[in-house]
Amino acid sequence: MRHRFAMLACSVTILLVTAEAWAQNRPSPLIPPQSNAFGLPFAEWNALDNEFVLKSQLGGATGLNDTIGNVRLLPADIFNPTPVFDITLHPGTAFVTPPFFVFGERYDDPKVPDDDPVALSDTLDAIFADAQILTVLDGRTLLEGTGAELAQFKYGPIFFEEPVLYTDPQPRDGVHSVAALWAMGIGSVYRPLPIGKHTLVYTVRSSFFGNFLHTYNITVER
Repeated sequence: MRHRFAMLACSVTILLVTAEAWAQNRPSPLIPPQSNAFGLPFAEWNALDNEFVLKSQLGGATGLNDTIGNVRLLPADIFNPTPVFDITLHPGTAFVTPPFFVFGERYDDPKVPDDDPVALSDTLDAIFADAQILTVLDGRTLLEGTGAELAQFKYGPIFFEEPVLYTDPQPRDGVHSVAALWAMGIGSVYRPLPIGKHTLVYTVRSSFFGNFLHTYNITVER
């Protein structure tokens, strides 16, 4: 079938804390996916970050609010496979950045239907089963495995309240997409980090979308 929906190359990060980390008796900085931390469910936080990224990257929006309460929505880059982000956070600030997500779209050809996550379920399952995801924070592996193996951290599909309209139509296999309608992915919500400098690295390998490496240099300071 046509490959007509895009993936947010937000490469890798789900909650599968390693046995070594537990052995070292260090609590995971990741919030469990069954939680309602910081006022919203895990799935909703990740969908809000997806919407924020899509509006910034494809919707041409500027001046968007990236903070809800005491939680920061981190950026991602759809077009650059190896971006580096410098992020400054106040102490006590939690943050959200899903390592891997896909989104469904609407097209400029009225004969082409909107992406339907139910109709695309087999393709979506194959995409998640194929994706190899790795999340490393300050040299510590937090998540490692395929999207299928990390399925407990999968969220969505979640439809946005309003379609995210694109500034420029995006080429998709002979047609052009004009809006994002929904998103699903492997999510990650982080507890506040200690004061100091931190490095978060997402690595994703996918035969569907290619390989991605997202690096976040995070400084927590007063």
